[in-house]
Amino acid sequence: PSKTLLHIAETIRNGERAKQFGVTYGPPTIDRDAIRAWLDKARSTLGKGLAAQAKKLNVEHLQGEANFEDARRVNVVGGSVPRVRFRRALIASGSQPIEHPALPFDGERIISPGRALDVDTLPEKLLILGGGYMAVEMSLVYRALGSKVTLVHDGSVWLPAVDADLTRNVTRQLAKDLEVAALETIVEGAENKGPRVHITFSGRNAPQPAEFDRVIVALGQRANTGKLNLDRTGATLDEEGFIRVDDQLRTTDPRLYAVGDVTGGPLLADFALAQGRVAAESIAGWKTALDVRAVPVTIFTDPQIAWCGLTESHARAEGLTHEIVKLPWGASGRAVGMGRTDGLTKIIYDPDTKMILGVGLVGAGAAEMIGEGALAVEMGAELDDLAGTLHPHPTMNELIADAARQVADREPGDRTGNRSGNRTGNRSGDAAGR
Repeated sequence: PSKTLLHIAETIRNGERAKQFGVTYGPPTIDRDAIRAWLDKARSTLGKGLAAQAKKLNVEHLQGEANFEDARRVNVVGGSVPRVRFRRALIASGSQPIEHPALPFDGERIISPGRALDVDTLPEKLLILGGGYMAVEMSLVYRALGSKVTLVHDGSVWLPAVDADLTRNVTRQLAKDLEVAALETIVEGAENKGPRVHITFSGRNAPQPAEFDRVIVALGQRANTGKLNLDRTGATLDEEGFIRVDDQLRTTDPRLYAVGDVTGGPLLADFALAQGRVAAESIAGWKTALDVRAVPVTIFTDPQIAWCGLTESHARAEGLTHEIVKLPWGASGRAVGMGRTDGLTKIIYDPDTKMILGVGLVGAGAAEMIGEGALAVEMGAELDDLAGTLHPHPTMNELIADAARQVADREPGDRTGNRSGNRTGNRSGDAAGR
């Protein structure tokens, strides 16, 4: 649902940008009921697909609230059976949003990012608390739908977990699109005034007190373990409250496994799916382990952000030898034609072996491009491999190869130079001749 909403917001923004091409649309008409119907259809389609897949694989689905009786039995409250005995159990109970002490969730005025996906109302004035990807994504969604958005974060930067080179253009866009985008700001007080919430702020960039129709609290997630009765098993939690697992996704109880948000780490669906595959293989007795070099992370801001593998900040923090090549998108014919030169490709590599350690992207379509970077890191590819691989032109995708070529072309005699000069050059010439 979140990505569906983000796609709707992107469609609206693309309509606004069309003015620079000489194409002018009228103000969009937002049909809240139609949007909710579309979201419901997306949920229903995915749900039915999962149900069909479960039936095909002979997976029995029991609906109810589960908790452990011990390390061999699970109670099912409100289910068709009261108890399930098992040889192995896999916990995938996910995570839940962290509340703000002064703004507890009430489901109406103070809501979580998940609740915000329902779009049951479009607030005229909306406050969003947080500086992570959920807060920033939600701010852009509701701004596109017509709300006047105030975004505040107690930290000094937006998207603090992201490489600074990838956030600059997004930060500029936030300042341009939102009513207020205030860093180093906290909520000092909150008071309900009829249907609205009166908020006072404090901090270096604190805005004036204001009333808001709704407040979205997006301060992060915590493991959803409170009702599992894990104390009746041998599974334990780490210092941050997530379930401890090894590289086969086994908990400290040999009968129990855990995957997804409840284990901490990257709270991403693709990472959870990778964990699930390893856990299933391990339960089946296979010799397997989770060994992921490059977890691709995508943030559907405007412009989009995506990265995988090692980041510059992590390399510096760990004292790892590395070098960086950057390629702004201003010279890309595709980017210029689309009016989207607000992009950057960044590759982190080992200066001795030229092995690619990480790839970072910011720009239109970055989320669709990062898969190539993830493959390069996982395969132990070198800059030569990217630089010598033909990419379709004109596309945004070729900017990854162009960035790699900036380094490869500086070193005459290497195999990338030979490949580019002989194989690629000859093939291009033959094609032109034909």
